[in-house]
Amino acid sequence: MTDRDDAPTGCDAASIEALFRAHYSRLCDFVNCYVRSPETASDLVQDLFVHLWERCDAGDVPLLTTAYLYTAARNRALKHLRHRRVVARWAERVASAPLPTGPQADERLRTREMAEAIRRAIDALPDRCRQIFLLSREKYLSYAEIAEVLGISVKTVETQMWRALKSLRKSLAPYLGLALTLAALARLGSHLVG
Repeated sequence: MTDRDDAPTGCDAASIEALFRAHYSRLCDFVNCYVRSPETASDLVQDLFVHLWERCDAGDVPLLTTAYLYTAARNRALKHLRHRRVVARWAERVASAPLPTGPQADERLRTREMAEAIRRAIDALPDRCRQIFLLSREKYLSYAEIAEVLGISVKTVETQMWRALKSLRKSLAPYLGLALTLAALARLGSHLVG
């Protein structure tokens, strides 16, 4: 790598595009060493550049050196691998879980009702609170990443998440007993079958 590659880059559309053109394929090869999937590597590197572009628009861009790009790409690859392991463990648990032996239609109905109640409770949150909650729970962003995306402080994210969870606990309190009952029945059924 030359000194020019390590020189910090300003933040504008042209500089981000120049970085993309200069480093995209090498970063994809680098990330592919971790994730062992060219498509996934490409997606992760593209996400990295989209993230840098968004930070540039917000005026909060780090010093864009080659070392920074490779570190950020590696971190995204490792985060992807951690998430993939969590999903695999969850799938194993679901696959190895005993099949329910009770009235399945009734349980499906209760589960659907609970899911609808959760969706209504989330929809009832104030706009900013709901947006932060969904970024955390559906997009799996950390509080720092949410703060960065929305241009707010981490403390504001923490406060909004606290409010969201408090509101959801209150709204879903009637369903908590149902969830505990379903879990107990499932455990009891597995003890009777096993």
